Amino acid sequence: MALLQVSDLTVAYGRVTALTDVSLAVEEGQIVTVLGANGAGKSTLLRAILGAAPARSGTISFAGEDVTRVPAHARVARGLILVPEGRRILISLTVEENLLLGAHLRSDQPAIRREIDAIYERFSNLGQRRHMLASCLSGGEQQMLAIGRAMMARPRLMMLDEPSLGLAPLFVSRIFDLIRELNRDGLSVLLVEQNAGKALSVAHRATVLELGRATMTGDPKTLAADPRLQEAYLGEGAKIPAA
Repeated sequence: MALLQVSDLTVAYGRVTALTDVSLAVEEGQIVTVLGANGAGKSTLLRAILGAAPARSGTISFAGEDVTRVPAHARVARGLILVPEGRRILISLTVEENLLLGAHLRSDQPAIRREIDAIYERFSNLGQRRHMLASCLSGGEQQMLAIGRAMMARPRLMMLDEPSLGLAPLFVSRIFDLIRELNRDGLSVLLVEQNAGKALSVAHRATVLELGRATMTGDPKTLAADPRLQEAYLGEGAKIPAA
């Protein structure tokens, strides 16, 4: 049984249909990436899975439970966590206050403290700036803070919306190294990303969205070799970066 199963999902904003009959699955321990141009419906897909965009039709199941009509906060409590595009950390709060926000549904204070300390150990830059306002962080550090905040919610599935957007190449590499590391630790990941080469290099499966429809699904290496995907997202002759 898949950890996340999306079946024939249709989402509309008024008269505008953003997704039409989209299906995908994330197995326990997998990284699944969703590729597509701007406006393809990638962010809408993540919002619908979280419960922030209502499904017109279709079903969303998480950990064997139909959550299609379950409110967003209850999905979060079940371990379905979104790191949104643009990071959306609270820049008027300190690094540590942002991390504590990620644990707002929890009451196990000793464990929360241990996990924050573990995040500081993993992200030494955040540890050095724990009492500074998040506005003082670089874009890459803010993205790591956003991921750290999500980790504090103890996700079973972390959804990442364009985590490399606007970052310097060094931080892009660090973010994808972190995604691999979290996955090796057992975290399942649903990744929306415009850097197709990097996304395919870490994924176990991939889906391509075009104008709100899933047009290609399969093994990342097989998709990367498809001339249509190469032309649209990778460039002629491009190869998947080594993992």
